[in-house]
Amino acid sequence: MSPAKIFLRIKFASMLASSLLFAGPGIAQESIKRPKAQSNNVKQGQPVAQPNIPKTSPNNGRKAKVAQPARNHPSRVASIQREPAKSDANSHDPESEKEELLLAACKNCAPVRIADDPMEIRHEEPVTGLSPSLNDPETFRFQENDCNTRNHCGANQIAPFSVLGLMLRNMQLKVEAATFWGDGQVLQPLVTTRRPASDPATDGLIGRTDTIALFGGREQLADSEQGIRGELGLFFDPCQSRGLLFRYFDVSTEVDRFNSAGSIDPVVVRPFFSTADNAQSTIAINYPNSTSGSVNASLSSDVYGGDVLFRKMLRRDCSSKIEFLAGYQMARLEEQLTIASTTTALTNTPAPTGTVSQLTDEFTTSNRFHATTFGLNTMLREGCWNLNGMVKLGFGNLERQVNIQGSSLITVPGNPPTTNATSNGLLARSTNDGRYQLDTFIVSPEVALTLGYRFSRNLDATLSYTYLGIPKVARAGDQLDPQLASNLSSPLNGQLTPRFSLAESNFSLHSLSYGLQWQY
Repeated sequence: MSPAKIFLRIKFASMLASSLLFAGPGIAQESIKRPKAQSNNVKQGQPVAQPNIPKTSPNNGRKAKVAQPARNHPSRVASIQREPAKSDANSHDPESEKEELLLAACKNCAPVRIADDPMEIRHEEPVTGLSPSLNDPETFRFQENDCNTRNHCGANQIAPFSVLGLMLRNMQLKVEAATFWGDGQVLQPLVTTRRPASDPATDGLIGRTDTIALFGGREQLADSEQGIRGELGLFFDPCQSRGLLFRYFDVSTEVDRFNSAGSIDPVVVRPFFSTADNAQSTIAINYPNSTSGSVNASLSSDVYGGDVLFRKMLRRDCSSKIEFLAGYQMARLEEQLTIASTTTALTNTPAPTGTVSQLTDEFTTSNRFHATTFGLNTMLREGCWNLNGMVKLGFGNLERQVNIQGSSLITVPGNPPTTNATSNGLLARSTNDGRYQLDTFIVSPEVALTLGYRFSRNLDATLSYTYLGIPKVARAGDQLDPQLASNLSSPLNGQLTPRFSLAESNFSLHSLSYGLQWQY
């Protein structure tokens, strides 16, 4: 075997080993190699068949030029420029025609002949412009990364110990201030009044036309709240064909409060349905010449969540891309309903004068969603504008916890005073208090739409709308007895109320966010 053939085989083996050891994921390259010389079957003395080397000489009427890197972008390889074929009826080269067919088969790539290796032709995505400028949107519109350059997408660019550095180099960070609004919940009248005071036996009863609800009786948690959204994108390769996407959102805690201490109403009562008497009834918190006191009621809600997604490019051209998403999703919804009242008796009926009664009812719910999620992410770009859309479905377990706790403390004046503490409130009593946990399987949809405008190569302004649905959640206000039934008899006699029965509802969260996206 001649030294030239040995050198050629060694060079081919080294190139193959380099591509296997150092080529990073997602770097799509196609190479057109010359066929090896059939030296093993050549007998001594016979002429050796030369390899078929595609030629681009003037003899066949076709030319192929290799564009040199632009001065402003020394690392970028320009796409090939071809001159029109000359009309020569006598020139016919089958090898040249074969090369042209191979090059034409790559529709979305620009074939580039490597100057230092005439055996190889790389196929890479075309470059729409080499000098992005704010004054030239068409040149500027698709300059995300140097993924068309040989230096950045070459075979020796992603070594095992440089993956982290490459991911940080292709990092995308988006932070947005967001306005959230979710589904409220309708509470039954929990604190009522009548204007003016008329009869302590009937004022504030549920069902009367002159009863006015001070807390409850309408939709609560219906206002919008401020929060934050963030995204961090990392890519395994400069072509951004594979990577990770971290997303997070947090809604500031929304609270609806009522405190009768600041109310001008002389009548403040807590209504309920007495199963011992089988009739609507009230506990007077503040009533002229009867009791003096106040009630403090609040309903709070806290929502946050996020996901970790693997993203893979399915399709990409100069103005659009489609990514497949798969990963882990979590969301959490926590709510608390608290009603606390303090009453001091002003007469000896029904308790001695000066008796202080403290009642507390507390309903707490926690919904924890853990799921596997799949979806698609798309992007359309036109000039400096871009439009992103994301659709995901999360399949997983929803863990619902309900905690009901009541308490009462009655202090009768005396020397010394007498106190009586129990775990019975008005609506949270021994018949329904406790900690309950129920799990269920759900499918959670999410849709996001983002409009962006690129100010510079690295900075975009964004405006986004997002919808997230979580079905079958347990909400605090829904865990009350539907009729506000309670049996206050002591010792307990008759129907055991209130009772616990898990109430489910669907929760939807909408958000409108605005912010900046930085691409490093």
